[in-house]
Amino acid sequence: MEYRRRICRAMNFISHNLDRDLSLEEIAGTANFSMFHFHRIFKAVVGETVAEFTRRLRLELAANRLLSNRHESITSIAMDCGFSSSQNFARAFRQSFGMTPSAYRKSKLGNKISNQENALSLWIGYGTGTGFEEDPEKSERMRAMNAEVKQMPEYHVAYVRRIGPYGKETCEEAFSELMRWAGPGGYLKSGETMMVYWDNPEVTPPEKCRIDACVSVPRGTTAEGQIGMQTIRGGYYAVCRFEIAPDGFQEAWESAFAWIVSSGCECEDLPCYELYHNNAEEHPEGKWIFDICIPLKRR
Repeated sequence: MEYRRRICRAMNFISHNLDRDLSLEEIAGTANFSMFHFHRIFKAVVGETVAEFTRRLRLELAANRLLSNRHESITSIAMDCGFSSSQNFARAFRQSFGMTPSAYRKSKLGNKISNQENALSLWIGYGTGTGFEEDPEKSERMRAMNAEVKQMPEYHVAYVRRIGPYGKETCEEAFSELMRWAGPGGYLKSGETMMVYWDNPEVTPPEKCRIDACVSVPRGTTAEGQIGMQTIRGGYYAVCRFEIAPDGFQEAWESAFAWIVSSGCECEDLPCYELYHNNAEEHPEGKWIFDICIPLKRR
């Protein structure tokens, strides 16, 4: 449990510094490991070496950028994602995705894809059409949601990470472990609860997607076992409020990103999160009330 918690800290450090050439010593230091055993421990927990993990995250970030910034040059994306040259990037990309970066962009977006289709296919794998034109009821629910751009605070959180397909089973497993530590009368009562999604399942293999069940805690709180501590960045977010049945989360995410596109906002390359305002078991209709929070770039 202690190894997992500290390795999660190293994973987060790598994720936030993909544009830098990090030394193994620097990464190990963030997780309080000595250099001697860190490489083997990392691979035992993650299933990839540090170099393999870093390379995969850089390629997945680049794949996301290819879709979200369809007019940005491939060379520019390669450099921003930590590759030394466009040639090295193209070679690594082909090995990972089985095609060149330009072919990948075309295969996902098509030649005449709209900005709205672009955002939806990028973040939720919804395909090359939004679905709202064919479903007036869904379109109406999208317009009825409460959405705004607002400055969100920085959250210091305790968290449990699970790696696997996004969905009810993975989320419930992570939250169950967090609840055993936080307790219904402890931090779960006084803090904010949220679920952080690190990866885009349209790009990242489902079995490698990272999800964190979180509760905000005072700074200085001591972690135990697999409970880790991290800070969720504050700043400007698109905040979309929903009140939905338990089977409505996918549609809520579709609606949130459709609103992003229609508003003209630009997403930041950082994790999104769900911020919960109730427990559905205590709602008279069994509904969840929560915000989908999507980080935005400053204009």
